[in-house]
Amino acid sequence: MRKDTEKILGGPATILLVVGILLSTILFYFMFKFADEENLFMVILTTLLISIIAIAIAKGLVSMNKPK
Repeated sequence: MRKDTEKILGGPATILLVVGILLSTILFYFMFKFADEENLFMVILTTLLISIIAIAIAKGLVSMNKPK
């Protein structure tokens, strides 16, 4: 089990998580900005983009964890 944890917390996974967190943070900022401007279309669009990024990160982490 220890090897799995070390593998998940390795360099590529950490980079993937950091990039995902940064992109999600930026998109959340814009989502709230668009909500203040009452632009429903852009709020929905940024919400979809956040979801796509979250799914991509999850798939990336799963593919890194699979044994070769």
